[in-house]
Amino acid sequence: MSEKEKHQFLIIDKSAVTWDGAPTTLDPNDNVNLPQTSDGSLCLAYQNMAKMNNNGTLSLTSGGAAPVFLTAQGLANAPSIVVKNWGGNNLSLTNISLTSSKTPIWVSVVGPGLSTTPPANLPTNGTQVSLVSGKAAQGVAIPRWMQLIMQATSGDYTLLVVIGGPPDASGNNCYVFGLNAAANTGPGTGTPAPAGFYATSSGNMATYQFNWGSSAIFVANESPSTSAAGSISIRAL
Repeated sequence: MSEKEKHQFLIIDKSAVTWDGAPTTLDPNDNVNLPQTSDGSLCLAYQNMAKMNNNGTLSLTSGGAAPVFLTAQGLANAPSIVVKNWGGNNLSLTNISLTSSKTPIWVSVVGPGLSTTPPANLPTNGTQVSLVSGKAAQGVAIPRWMQLIMQATSGDYTLLVVIGGPPDASGNNCYVFGLNAAANTGPGTGTPAPAGFYATSSGNMATYQFNWGSSAIFVANESPSTSAAGSISIRAL
């Protein structure tokens, strides 16, 4: 079988499978389609995995709207983030980088109820829950101020996504944290967080205080590296 035939088969194979947002890598011209998103905030992460300094392009379409073209920066040491409510529509992603550029793009979408794997239980008594990349935990907060403690348990860059509580003025209730990042950014640092992020930390730990009443809280490890493990816990303040 020729390389072209192999590549065509790969495209058909990936498009035929119903995608649930699980981490996957798209070669140029590959597509994945999430048939239906939730009507609430979701987190799309994507990262250029090329070994050369090639920028890539990811096409995003949803619900018949015009495509949005996202630049996947070459040699990036952390994923780019899009936090959005796609209103229950489909979400289709295509790597439209030049075929000759050999620029694979890693993609992932997380949110409550998307994955076919149920989330682990997240207690509110301070018990630590381990999260490897691609896994999530979910619990119900109690109606008082609480603190979420997030820790990267490896030296790898770790991406943790928190979803829950009432939406803000923009309709968002998704908060994205990068641990073992290049810099401290976000609230209290004087430096704005990168697009889509709530905060980043150059250390291996971050905390988030909230009072959401009796509301569900969902936390996922969306790190590109499968070795990027983390742990989370919630305690009352």
